[in-house]
Amino acid sequence: MYFKNKLIHLFLAQVLISLFLGCSGRVSAGDTFLFGLSERFDRAFGNVTTSCSSDVTISTQMISLSEDGDVNSTFSTGSENGLSDVDTDGGTAWGYRSFQTCIYPNVPFSGSIEIPVSINSLYGARISTLKTYPAPDVAIPAKLTFTGNGVSERQCFTFTAVQDADRSIKVEPMTVRLGTMVQKNGSGEEVSGTYAGKDACDITVSLDDDEGSGVRVSNISRVMEEPGPSATATNASFQVVLRTAPSANVTIPINEVYDATNASNREGTANPKTLTFTPANFNTPQQVTITSIDDLEIDGIKVYTVEVANTSSTDSEYNGIKPRNVVVYNRDQSVPGYAYQRFDLTTGTTGSSGGAISRFATDENNQFGSKYSNFQIKLRTRPTNNVTLTFSSNCGNKCNILTPTLTFTPSNWNAYQTFEVEGKTDSANTGNVDYTVSFVASSTDTTYNSTVSEPTFTVRSCDNDGSHLLQPCNFSGSPLGTSGNRLSATEGGSTNIWIISQSAPASDVTIGLSSSDTTEGTVPANVTVSTSNYNFMESGGSNQAVLTHVDDSDVDLTQNWTVNTFESTGGLVYNPIDVYAATTDDEKSFYISHVGNTREGTTNTATISVCLGGNNPTQPVIINISCKSYSAGTAASGECGTLSSAQITFPVGSQVEPGNASDSGCASSLKKQTFTVTGLDDSFADGNQPFEIQLAMVANTDTNYQNATSPGDHSITNEDDEPSAKKVFATALTFKGEMTAAGVLAADSNCNNNKPSGVSGNFKALIVSDSVGDVSIANARVAGGVNWVLLPSRNYYRCTSSSYNQCSDEHTRLFITDASARFNQTSMTNDFSTTASDEFWTGMTDTLSPATQTMTPDMTACNDGTLGYRHNCHGFTYETCTTNASTFFYGEIWVRNGLGSIASADRRCDLQKKLICVEE
Repeated sequence: MYFKNKLIHLFLAQVLISLFLGCSGRVSAGDTFLFGLSERFDRAFGNVTTSCSSDVTISTQMISLSEDGDVNSTFSTGSENGLSDVDTDGGTAWGYRSFQTCIYPNVPFSGSIEIPVSINSLYGARISTLKTYPAPDVAIPAKLTFTGNGVSERQCFTFTAVQDADRSIKVEPMTVRLGTMVQKNGSGEEVSGTYAGKDACDITVSLDDDEGSGVRVSNISRVMEEPGPSATATNASFQVVLRTAPSANVTIPINEVYDATNASNREGTANPKTLTFTPANFNTPQQVTITSIDDLEIDGIKVYTVEVANTSSTDSEYNGIKPRNVVVYNRDQSVPGYAYQRFDLTTGTTGSSGGAISRFATDENNQFGSKYSNFQIKLRTRPTNNVTLTFSSNCGNKCNILTPTLTFTPSNWNAYQTFEVEGKTDSANTGNVDYTVSFVASSTDTTYNSTVSEPTFTVRSCDNDGSHLLQPCNFSGSPLGTSGNRLSATEGGSTNIWIISQSAPASDVTIGLSSSDTTEGTVPANVTVSTSNYNFMESGGSNQAVLTHVDDSDVDLTQNWTVNTFESTGGLVYNPIDVYAATTDDEKSFYISHVGNTREGTTNTATISVCLGGNNPTQPVIINISCKSYSAGTAASGECGTLSSAQITFPVGSQVEPGNASDSGCASSLKKQTFTVTGLDDSFADGNQPFEIQLAMVANTDTNYQNATSPGDHSITNEDDEPSAKKVFATALTFKGEMTAAGVLAADSNCNNNKPSGVSGNFKALIVSDSVGDVSIANARVAGGVNWVLLPSRNYYRCTSSSYNQCSDEHTRLFITDASARFNQTSMTNDFSTTASDEFWTGMTDTLSPATQTMTPDMTACNDGTLGYRHNCHGFTYETCTTNASTFFYGEIWVRNGLGSIASADRRCDLQKKLICVEE
C-alpha cells in the first residue's frame, strides 16, 4: 500500500485521545511536526514536561500499539517519513504490532553524553521492550552513552505488543523517562556544555486491548493532495469495524471538523458522517472517505484530526466507547500569484515568477477611454495580512493611470478589483508604441511582499493625435505593423489591424487598400470608418482590415509585403500610413532520412537520403557534408567515421515527387541524393552513442533556394561493441563497521542512499563479510563467490558526478575484470576516490582475498558462544563484544594510495569509513 511507504507517522497520536477521556478542549493535529510530535501536542496530553531538550531528537515520542495490530515499523534514515513499515498480513493497515523509536543528539559535541533511562509501566509482560540498535538486542539499559553526534550514532528502542487471550483493564501509558543529561570530556570528567543539565524528552507507549467489546479503526490510507492540475490523490479513506457482536445497533459519529485546522471544512470533508453497526454486520469494515478541499492558502502539508466519536447503543458494552481518532494529511497545491480578467473577459493567472500580459490598447487622443485598457485582478492565495498594489507606468505623457492603488485583505483577497488606464495626447507624431503598466505589492505577508514577482501589463498606444487624422491600430502583443515590426503569420494564417480616427467623422470615411504582393498576402479592397466605429476595434467591424497570408508551394522562407493605404474619401480626406506585413514559409527546404546504423568494429554503414522540398531548382543546389566536431570530453567526440562523399549536388529539375515530401518518404524518392557513413571503433564501453552529420548548403542564385536555410544536422547512432560498463563511486559519508544486523545488505542500502548528484542505478557495496566460509553469517558475501558484486569481463569506471568527463569509461575508467570477476588493483587506471588517503570498509586484502584480522576478541574477553566467527566485524554486524563493550571487533579496510593503487589494513569496527559502491 502507498500508506506503508509514504504516510507520515504522526497518526500514532490518535490512540492517545482515547486514553485521556478526562481532557477538556480540542487538540489540533496541526500542532504536530512532520516527523514525530511537537512538544505542544504532547503537553496537551500531559506526556512530557515543558523543559525537555530539543537538542536530542526522539524520532517518535508517542507510540500506540494494538494487540491485533498488523504493522511492524522500524526507524529508517532512507525513507520519506523516517520509517520502514511492513504490513505482516497485507491489505488494510490496522495499527502497529511493533514500533522502533530512536534517540540521537543533533548538536555537535565532544567527549560523551550520558542519558539516564527509567521505565514506569503497568502493562507488565503485555509489552516487550528492547534496545535494538546498535545490535545485538538487549534489555533497555539504565543509561545511554553517546560518544559521537548525528543520526548515525542513534540508539533505538523497539516496543512490541504481546498478544494474549485476557481482557485487560485500561491502564495509563507506559513512560520511558529520559532523565537529566550528563556531559563529560574525553577524560571522563563532567563538564558544562550544550547538553549538561538538560532533560531529554520522554517516550510514551500505549496498548489497545483486542479482547472483549471494542472498535477497531484503521490508519488513513494515504497522504492526500489539494485539487490542482498536478494532483493525483485528492481523497483517502480509513475503515472502522467492531471487535465483537453487539446485542443492539451501535452508532458512531464521524466529526471531520473536530480539529480547528479543518474548521468549516477548509481542508476536507468526510463521508459518511455516521456509521451504524448491527449484530449482523458488526464484523464488516465500513469505510469513511475524506475528500480534500483546496483552501487556496500556501500552507504546506496540513495535518488535522478526524474524530471517531463516542459510540451510542442500548448494548451497555458498546455504549460510550471512545475509539481512536484518525490523523489526516492534506498536501498543499496552492500557487501564489495573481488572477486577472481582461476587458474582453478572457482570464489568466500568474505564478511566483510574474510574467507579462498583453492585448490592451489606448489611443493618444483618448477616444477609447479605458475600454480596451482595463482589467480585473485578485490574489490567487489568501494572504496573512493586507496586500496593497501600487501602480505605475513608463508611458510618459501618453497615458493617465486612473487606479493608483488596490488593496486586498485576508477577507476580500479572492474578489476581483478593477484597474483602469486611459490614453493621453502628447502632440507628437511618433507612431504607435507600447508601454507597460506595473505594480509593486507591499505587505507584511512575505509571500506577496517579496517572494512573488508582480506581472507587467503591456498596452499599445495608438498615435491618433497631432496630424494623424486616421491611424492603423491594434492590440499589444501583436506586431506594430511597421517595417521593423511587421504583422507576421505562417502561410495560410491571418492577422488583423483596424483604422481609427482622431475624432468622430462627419460622415463615413472610406480608405482604399491593396497588397504589394498578392502571391504572399491579400487584403480587402477598402475599409470604412464611421461614427459608430471610429473608436472601436471589434471583430467584423467595417474598419477592420484582415490580412490573409497566402499559402504557396514555394520554398521561399519569409517574404515581406506591404498593405498600401490610399487617400480616404467621404467625411474626411487623409492618407494613413502603410502597414507592413510578412508571410512565413510552411514548406521545408530539405527532407532527410537514413536507413541503418553504424557499429564499432564492423563495416556497417548508415545510408543518408536528402531530397529537395520546394520547386524544381533553376540552378544546381550543392550541399557540403562533414562529421560534426565535438568538444573534448563529450561522448560523441569519437564516433563518426568515414563519409562516402564530402558533397552532394541536386541538378536542375530535381524536386521531390509529390507525395514523398516527408522525412520518411524521401528515402523512396527517385530524385534523392544519398551518401553513406561508417562509425569509428573506440576501446570504451560507452554504450550506443549518437553522432551528427552536418549538411551545409553552398550559396547559389536559384530563386527558391538562394535564401533557404541549410539542412542542418542529422543524427546517426554508432552501436557499441564492448559489453556495457558499470559505475563505481565512493560514498561521501562514512559508516561504522557495524552496519546493523543486515551486515553487507546495510552497506548496500548506504550506497543507494548516498549516490553522487545525478548518478542513477542500483548499487551494492564492494565488500565481503565471510573470510573463512562460515555460512552462519547473515547475508554472507565472498569475493568471486556467493553474492559477489563484480561481473566477469566488464569495464568499471568512477563517478563523482553525472557529467561525462567525470563519469564514463572513456575518462574515469578504474579497471576491467577478468573472466573470474576479479581485477588487479596495482594496474588500475584511476583511484576509487579523489581524496587522498581515503579508507573504505571492504573486508578484503589488496589482492581481493577475504581477510582475517590478527586483533580479534578471544573467547576470554568475549565469552559468547554464538560468535564463533570474529573477523570483519562478525560480517559487519558487530562493533564490540556482546558481553564486554570495551572489547572491540576488527575489520579489513582499503587505503587509497594514489596512482590507482590500494593497500589493506585492520581497523576497529567502531571507526567510521567510506564505502566503495558498484552498480549492479
